[in-house]
Amino acid sequence: MEFTSLNEGTNFLTYPANKVIGILSTPEELHAAVTELNNAGFQKEQLQVLCGEKGAERLDPTGERHGFLARLYRFVEKFGDMESKHLSEYKSELLGGHFLLAIDVADEDDRARVLNVLKTHGGNRVNFFGKWTVEGLSSK
Repeated sequence: MEFTSLNEGTNFLTYPANKVIGILSTPEELHAAVTELNNAGFQKEQLQVLCGEKGAERLDPTGERHGFLARLYRFVEKFGDMESKHLSEYKSELLGGHFLLAIDVADEDDRARVLNVLKTHGGNRVNFFGKWTVEGLSSK
């Protein structure tokens, strides 16, 4: 099982363009999903995981933990409304002990494969973050 942990960094996480993001409830679900994605050809660098309080701090929906420019960035994001709603929901999931898995996707085929894997392994709150839009893929 290979993925990139985003918990260890300190830099501000900006808009996740061209990523499918979903929540997995247990370590077993995370392990199974990441293993299947690795077997399907997704590399460690394409799979990012956040978890726990540290993950919620990195997500930083208000930008407060990363200074003035981060707060300004999140303020501008709020005009799109959806991004800020998703960030708050993801933060709550992380604080509830769940795992956020973000996967870089190149095209519609990647999106469909990733969605199928996440659904198979209990993924919920699955969204695709395109360049200019957020598309809900699964709310389960």
